[in-house]
Amino acid sequence: MTSEPLVSIVTVTYNAGKYIEQTMRSVFAQSYCNIEYIIIDGGSTDETVRMIKDQGLKVNIFVSEPDMGIYDAMNKGIRLCRGELIGIINASDYYESGAVENVVRAYNDDPAAGIFHGNINMLNPDGSFFKTKKPVEDPACLTEGMSLFHPTFFVRRKVYDNQGLYSTDLKLAADFDFALRCFLAGVKFHYIDMALSNFRKGGVSSVRDIDSLLESRDALLMNGFSREVANSVHRRLDKLRKRNIRYETVYYMLGKILSKRILNFLSRRFSIR
Repeated sequence: MTSEPLVSIVTVTYNAGKYIEQTMRSVFAQSYCNIEYIIIDGGSTDETVRMIKDQGLKVNIFVSEPDMGIYDAMNKGIRLCRGELIGIINASDYYESGAVENVVRAYNDDPAAGIFHGNINMLNPDGSFFKTKKPVEDPACLTEGMSLFHPTFFVRRKVYDNQGLYSTDLKLAADFDFALRCFLAGVKFHYIDMALSNFRKGGVSSVRDIDSLLESRDALLMNGFSREVANSVHRRLDKLRKRNIRYETVYYMLGKILSKRILNFLSRRFSIR
């Protein structure tokens, strides 16, 4: 017998007036109906708050107040959730219309799983399609870095109850720390082979990417890995980051002279992790 569990979706936002409407629309347009929507705003000073309030009762809970960063805001939202499944989608990202329905189907089919996740569509900064990426299906690869896509995560409430929320000691890699903690604790990950979310990429080179890799190394240390292992993983991921910068630089240069169809072919042919 299948069930229709309440699914809570949390969006965290700060001065995201450029993107928040698309994010909200993607939640409202879900083919699955039993959804609770919670938005946690960090005290935006642009049009974000007005745009959210304009949605009225479509947003079940709205909080706007200063916070200690994105993971503190996520934790606030999770504590307010009533659902059996909890998804988190940030204000610059958005869901595919059937995402929640497909997750609920997997939830009913696999009662032993604690975290459901899938593929992600990567978008260029202007919102145009870049490529669809698949995670490494074996969650054991989390011991070598974040190999899954957090914007596609739907987590059973009991997993947060048992494993804790996101570490506010980490500013960029607490999602990796959470996934790694869950894997090490024996939480089962259920992979759904379809795109669930759309993620807008940043610029080609980002100081945040470098800092995120350093925090990922810290997360490995926090979870009992040796410094030798953590440093080895960091070196490998940093090489991958530099390779991706080269690939993306060429991609954006070619974008000035080639059609989108050819660019899409090239992005699939030369995989950028």
